[in-house]
Amino acid sequence: MTKRQIFFKIVLLQVVKRIVPPMSNEIITLVKDTSLARIIAVYELIWAGQVFIKSAGIIWPLFFTGVFYLAFCGILTLLFGFIEKKLSYFS
Repeated sequence: MTKRQIFFKIVLLQVVKRIVPPMSNEIITLVKDTSLARIIAVYELIWAGQVFIKSAGIIWPLFFTGVFYLAFCGILTLLFGFIEKKLSYFS
């Protein structure tokens, strides 16, 4: 085998298999930290939803922002779990 074939057929596959779990954790953490950074820096969706609740007197906007955040993190978790299972051959 040439060096290129060795890299793409052996080394790269092992690297991808080992890097997916930490990268998935990092991406999910970034999603959560982005929300935290928005709370500190700029008014966030939940704050805007609370303002709307106070002005209109309905609670649905806050509920939907929470559901959206939970669904987005849940979909990322399921997606990366599927990818990790797919790459967990030989272990």
